[in-house]
Amino acid sequence: MERYAGVLCPVSALPSRFGIGDFGKESFKFVDLLAENGFHLWQILPLNPIGYGHSPYQPFSSFALDEIYLDLDDLFRKHLIDKPMAFREKEQRVDYEAIRDYKRPLFFKAFLQEMALDHHCLDAFIVSHSWVKNWSIFMSMKRSENNASWNRWPLEKINKIKGGYESLSLKEKEAADYEIWLQKTLYEEWENLKNYANKKGIRIIGDLPFYVGYDSCDVYEAQDDFLLDADRKPSWISGVPPDYFSKTGQRWGNPIYNWDKLKEDNYALILNRIKNNAHLYDILRLDHFRAFDTYWKIPASCPTAIDGSWVEAPGYEVFDLLKKEMPDAQILAEDLGELRPEVLLLRDHYHFPGMNVVQFTFIDSEVHHVTHYKKENMVAYLGTHDNDTTKGFYLSLSEKDKELWNEILKTLGFLEGDFIDKLIAYELALPAKYALLSLQDVLKLGNEARLNVPSVIDKINWTWRIADYSLVKERLHSLFPLLERYKRL
Repeated sequence: MERYAGVLCPVSALPSRFGIGDFGKESFKFVDLLAENGFHLWQILPLNPIGYGHSPYQPFSSFALDEIYLDLDDLFRKHLIDKPMAFREKEQRVDYEAIRDYKRPLFFKAFLQEMALDHHCLDAFIVSHSWVKNWSIFMSMKRSENNASWNRWPLEKINKIKGGYESLSLKEKEAADYEIWLQKTLYEEWENLKNYANKKGIRIIGDLPFYVGYDSCDVYEAQDDFLLDADRKPSWISGVPPDYFSKTGQRWGNPIYNWDKLKEDNYALILNRIKNNAHLYDILRLDHFRAFDTYWKIPASCPTAIDGSWVEAPGYEVFDLLKKEMPDAQILAEDLGELRPEVLLLRDHYHFPGMNVVQFTFIDSEVHHVTHYKKENMVAYLGTHDNDTTKGFYLSLSEKDKELWNEILKTLGFLEGDFIDKLIAYELALPAKYALLSLQDVLKLGNEARLNVPSVIDKINWTWRIADYSLVKERLHSLFPLLERYKRL
């Protein structure tokens, strides 16, 4: 089996002239750096419109892309706007609100200009993306209500979805057309970037959350597909019980699917989400894969995730249909956490690669370098977007555990460099088909560069970014000999 290496880095974390990574030239440059240094994979986080807490796992849609990733310089090259001034270019934290406020007037100007040049410019996109009209209604109504959650809108706006796009007033249609234009332009830019990556030998791994955000177009347009009460609020919510990350569990708050209703529709909602995202990326990672087997169902009234229960899900029915409708889809299964054996049986039945997180390899001062970690059909990570960086993880260990880790690595034959170097080498040496390194670990950064702390809502999560590639280029180049040594070129 051929083996490959890649880098995990959200698009948002890349440099750009506008305070956040986007689909512009710096992303193309990142692709070049990966390809030049022997990497074949770039894993990103969900690109959907970011919702509550700036989390890409609470999106406003499973189909739409976030406007914040639009490249303003591309709009300038198309002669739709004047040359934009740089904005927060060197900042190492993303200020989402400020960036949106800066970009939006320029987006709207570009929209008006392109519509004036060609008032049919949206037609082809609407035909090929059937979801976009409902999205345009949802988002235009949401903006008109100062981004309030859809269940708080006036009833007439909540019911706009029933009348459809054609029932909108002229003013409402312009607002909806703007949303469609944003998606058309985003999809164009993303496809250009993805095609460029593929030509360079780089495959992109995307990420699809299992659940959707409550304040999303997914729920707004298909309320019967979720367990909502008479007031259209979730009666049951998602999460996981107490685990490594939290003593009270993780209370995510997403609405639970109405699986009985979904079955009546041959799981169209689930399958359409997967199929659309499988087209967007070369490989699709299914976040929280275990919920296709059993999911944690929490009463919405509970303040924590402790008082929940496991409920079986129809994973085999869903994936049988997916394999029939999209047999070539490349799927990865995020199979972390406390799992019952049936989850792994489901994963292996469809030959989905699972995940091996090196930070979890040595647990409670014991070596767990067992058969699970010797599998080839796996994806190896030092840590995920929810883990501390490797440096931060190491510094948090007791002196006793630091000694233990270093002794184990020495025993296994990893002697060169510091702890991060040894652990990277250990990961690349694993037989796993894919080995992914977070950009923070490539750069040897500490917990100041941690991307997310689960179950915490603050101004830091999801905001880390780099200002330039000066150190990235050097560090990626330094890893080339390891990729060669462990046959991952």
